[in-house]
Amino acid sequence: MRFHHPAALVASVMFLAFAGPAVAAPKTTTYRYGPVTVGPYQVKQSDFDYGIPKPVEDGYVTGMEVDIVDANGRKVPINRLMLHHIVFSSIGSDFGQKHDGTCNNFTLLDSKSQVPGIAERFYAAGEERAKLRLPDGYGYPVKGADRWAMTWMLMNHRKRTDRAYIQYKVTTDSAPRQAVKPYWLDVRNCLSDPVFDIPGGRKRGASTTESATWNVPETGRIVAAAGHVHGGAKALSVNRGGCELYSSKPTWGLPSHPFYKVKPVLHEPGPINMSAFTSARGFAVRRGDRVRLEADYDGELMHTRVMGIMVAYLAPDAGAQPAARCGKPADLRNYGADRPGRKKPPRFKVPLIGIGPDGTAREIPRPPGRRVSLRKGSSIGVYDGFFPSNVSLRAGSTVRWDFSGDELHNVTVANGPRGFSSKHLNSGRSYAKKLSVPGTYKLFCALHPVSMTATVKVVRRQRK
Repeated sequence: MRFHHPAALVASVMFLAFAGPAVAAPKTTTYRYGPVTVGPYQVKQSDFDYGIPKPVEDGYVTGMEVDIVDANGRKVPINRLMLHHIVFSSIGSDFGQKHDGTCNNFTLLDSKSQVPGIAERFYAAGEERAKLRLPDGYGYPVKGADRWAMTWMLMNHRKRTDRAYIQYKVTTDSAPRQAVKPYWLDVRNCLSDPVFDIPGGRKRGASTTESATWNVPETGRIVAAAGHVHGGAKALSVNRGGCELYSSKPTWGLPSHPFYKVKPVLHEPGPINMSAFTSARGFAVRRGDRVRLEADYDGELMHTRVMGIMVAYLAPDAGAQPAARCGKPADLRNYGADRPGRKKPPRFKVPLIGIGPDGTAREIPRPPGRRVSLRKGSSIGVYDGFFPSNVSLRAGSTVRWDFSGDELHNVTVANGPRGFSSKHLNSGRSYAKKLSVPGTYKLFCALHPVSMTATVKVVRRQRK
């Protein structure tokens, strides 16, 4: 866990309304954290930045959005710096006062260290820049004495060190509202790196679905929700008792969209939008209900290190009664479902990227070095900043990567016959994988995608 002392509040904008007696109007305040320094072609992550700027008065958060800006407040283009994801949490006025709604403990980026769930995750965004919206009359309660934290990942797409600010706008209202509680639904919950892999290899048009079950802890109404997925996703839905409550749909950029112009390619591009909903009536749920979260991905192609996350906002209501039949609230408002773009995930192949003699990253067929044949039972050493480059082995063999350095690394398939990835590992820990499908697996460390690459060629067994 890391603690930082971020920059102070930089700007605020108030929207005044004059109707009847003078009352405090909702206001939108802009906060800035940083500067954040990201090295050349670096993928930089933070587990927990504590004590970030936030509202200083009691009230309710009704809306929120986030972006990356320069020192002058201008948005930074993604071909320079990309905000891959960010999560905002509240710990209340002191540690132990608040608790996450779905996790008692969290596993950190090192895949082994655990911390208690003393922070309540209440808003998140990815490449699609999801916005927090709540229906009229509802709000997420905050106190001036509360402390906030955030977890984030930034990707630098240039060969020089860059600096920028994480800027977020928070709309608050001091007038009384119905309080909502955020619940974090995740296919791989309670992890700082909640990823899974779609191996691919199925027929064209087929899907691979990963799921998790949420046991509803209190009776009430889900009045808002938004989803987050990665490249290759078709939908993210929540279901109860055979009824689909809501399906968050991705919209993919047109071929000309900037997402597909970013060089070097460090990962498969995500959607440009995920649909979200608000409803004052909401979806009624009862304590003990089993709600199923399903992340539906394209099953033909491989998609590594993907996610399936939905943040749902529940307003407690002891009298809430689920509808007898499947149906949607009459006042349901769907945001972003009709945004221009492609409705099916585009076919995308992540290349290997290497550093040229001039220090510029560019696509490479494979890293330098001759290919070495591995014997049965061999292992591959992974060192800080170095992969043994090119190896070959027989189909059906199990290969093991031994992570010897102190720095965290992983093994991730960029492209190949099947997709897989390891956890972030170091200090003598290992990862083993049986490779049965012949072909060339192009690998990289997702934390160091330009400096650490390798290939594994899997050849068919010779018939006796």
